[in-house]
Amino acid sequence: MSKRLKIRQILSGINCLESHKRTIRALGIRRMQQEVELPDNPAIRGMLRHVRHMVEVQEING
Repeated sequence: MSKRLKIRQILSGINCLESHKRTIRALGIRRMQQEVELPDNPAIRGMLRHVRHMVEVQEING
């Protein structure tokens, strides 16, 4: 079983750095409170570390 991550944006991108806005878009999040499921890998973890104050993350098995 591969692990997956459920990611939800909890803070607005207004008045934040442009690199944070681009990282949120690269994760596939288009609007507030949207949830996306992505594979758990080092690239995604690095992106989440960059915007950890703006997102909520849950690990999902399967």
